[in-house]
Amino acid sequence: MFPKPVKTLEDYDLTLKFFEKLLRSDSECHLEDEYPLAFHKNQMDHIFVSRPGGEPLAGLATLEREIEGQKNTSYKALFVGSVVTDPKARHQGLQRQLFHAIDEAAEAWGIDFIVLWSNQTDFYKKLGFELAGLQASWISNGSSTIKKNPKIITRVGSTLEMPISEKHFASFSKKTFRVKRSLDEMKKLWRIPKMLVACTENAYALVGKGEDFQGICHEWAGPAEEVLACFDALKTQLPQLRILSPGILHDGDESAVVDALEAASFECRLEYLGLFKAVSSRVSIKDFAPEDLKLPFFIWGLDSI
Repeated sequence: MFPKPVKTLEDYDLTLKFFEKLLRSDSECHLEDEYPLAFHKNQMDHIFVSRPGGEPLAGLATLEREIEGQKNTSYKALFVGSVVTDPKARHQGLQRQLFHAIDEAAEAWGIDFIVLWSNQTDFYKKLGFELAGLQASWISNGSSTIKKNPKIITRVGSTLEMPISEKHFASFSKKTFRVKRSLDEMKKLWRIPKMLVACTENAYALVGKGEDFQGICHEWAGPAEEVLACFDALKTQLPQLRILSPGILHDGDESAVVDALEAASFECRLEYLGLFKAVSSRVSIKDFAPEDLKLPFFIWGLDSI
């Protein structure tokens, strides 16, 4: 049977149990809590499952995201994640069939490009994906000292105990080449379990995301001085803190933050952002090539699936 999106609430519940069993059997986290935008009843038609004999044997989740660019341009991206196959059904071509279904859906939805994250690059290259995009990973050597303004008040705690403020949302919304989010979406993402936040009046920095990104600051926003105060507060609790940043900087605050990390002797490693596949004629895979990035956006950690 050709893979199809989930259509009924009963199928959604059965499908969620399938994903939970294979992806979170040894975790206290639930996928609906970790990925509140992708794993939700309102998004079940974006979850694809292969059922050759009636029961789910392979599946994946997708999430449509609008990327805001410069000069009022925008692009429609489809993020793919939670790709899984039941061990008893491996090597039967089920994942290949799933991605053929995704290709058809992406064209119907008017998607410009598809993005996923995986270390199985050879497999995905056969499906038309290429490693592309660019991000920087800043790694503390344990003795790195971030210069901060001592007058800035910083709080650190669980996001479940420290709600996002409208000022924090405004700081994120000022970023260029970002994933577009509503305040309501941001509030849902902020409640992902196992997530630590350091925040000031106008800035925040997030570490951890359910079972993912542990020890990694995967999202930050706000004035440079306040962001650095957040990093310093996090580093007191996580001496080996790792911080992600765009591979190409978009504004003065991002540049000031990166300059400060260099001055603090953080080690910088440039990495591919993910695996990309162009769908519409508006974009080409060359637009995401690290050596000549025409679309240098950064997918902040909360939106990855």
